[in-house]
Amino acid sequence: MRSCNMWHYYLMLSLRSLKRSPTLYSMVILTLAIGVGALASNMALYQSMAADPIPEKSDRLFHVSLNSWPDEDSPHQQPLFVTRYRDAQQVLSSGIPTKVVAHYQTRVYTKSLDAKSLTRFAADTRATTPDFFALTNAPFAYGRSLSSAEGNEVVLGSDLNDKIFGGSNSVGKAVEIEGKPYTVVGVLKPWTLRPRFYHMEQDSAFRPTDDLFVPLETAIDNNWGVNGRSSSVDYSGDMASSRPHNRFYLSLWAQLDSAAQQDSFQQYLDNYSQQLKDAGEHPLAINNELKNVHEWADKLKVVDQRLLAFSIATMLFLIVCVFNASSLLLAKYHDDKSEMGLRRALGASRNQLFRQGFVEAMLVGSIAGSLALLLSWLFLACSVVLLPNLKAIAQLEPAVLGQGFAIALLTALLSTGYPLWRANRASISAEMK
Repeated sequence: MRSCNMWHYYLMLSLRSLKRSPTLYSMVILTLAIGVGALASNMALYQSMAADPIPEKSDRLFHVSLNSWPDEDSPHQQPLFVTRYRDAQQVLSSGIPTKVVAHYQTRVYTKSLDAKSLTRFAADTRATTPDFFALTNAPFAYGRSLSSAEGNEVVLGSDLNDKIFGGSNSVGKAVEIEGKPYTVVGVLKPWTLRPRFYHMEQDSAFRPTDDLFVPLETAIDNNWGVNGRSSSVDYSGDMASSRPHNRFYLSLWAQLDSAAQQDSFQQYLDNYSQQLKDAGEHPLAINNELKNVHEWADKLKVVDQRLLAFSIATMLFLIVCVFNASSLLLAKYHDDKSEMGLRRALGASRNQLFRQGFVEAMLVGSIAGSLALLLSWLFLACSVVLLPNLKAIAQLEPAVLGQGFAIALLTALLSTGYPLWRANRASISAEMK
């Protein structure tokens, strides 16, 4: 009980000290808040960029880069991150991965088949094979995944389901796409991936997950074009006639749950490339890559190194802020030496003065931390205005808020520590003169 009373007494002294020097403490708090706020906003951006989008199995999901370019003079760095239809079919039929997916991005316009309005909604669409949903752990609100790579089934993303069906359970209902009816078999919950690991190429890592998911063969048959990277050696005409041609547009992902699976699958890919080479269809060196989610993100440089450099700069700026705050407090404690000498003469120990200084630092840090969180939100809002492409990652997660507040408390302690130590070094007699 006595201990609680003492800490309460220290808090009252700290509040009295802040009221006595409001200008000085306002400068200290604002200095620390700006430094911590700038650092917290950069931490938020960096952690979003460097986040693990699927931590439960990111080390077991592999992007498949299969080099099967048919000419010696390739205009692209090999292996390409996209592949041909026939190569994708070879990978899909291997039977080795736990899950394997071939997909590409397209864009269509859709509406409810029964809607009286002619308004159609643009939908970023993923043409894919059925394993996509299990491989990515896509969360379903209603229904199920696609049952086949062909047919008239579709899965709606949460936002598109809200637009077309008002967010209700639309399983079994029909949508119209490009004049044809398709049955909704599943609806996803709101789904955010940062980064969107299954399609991180060409600065697409932080775009929203797709609005609509359709069978791969259906999309090709309907000539739904590729809304992304593709490359051709020979002219293939429309999508439906592209299957036997050297048109590279499909992305491949595989779930390999063991080292034995990985070795077996790598050997399978190399053997396939060797068969192409022996047939004279593949003149380049065999160079097939399996890279897990983190390795693939590193290769694509998803984390902007400029942001990392700026984060380091904000850390250095925070150090300067701590130094400036410490200088202000040093001047304040120097002016209060006579008061501290009087308290020492009346029986207060150095340990008690340090405790009171600790409480004062925590009070200053708490106020600075609260202000820093507000400033970090403001800095993020400004960054989105200046750089709209950061909108998807400019979010303050609870973990970052907690880290920012903890940093504010730490910086307040660091700022107070040296001035308080200096103030307690002098003898009582010197302080009382």
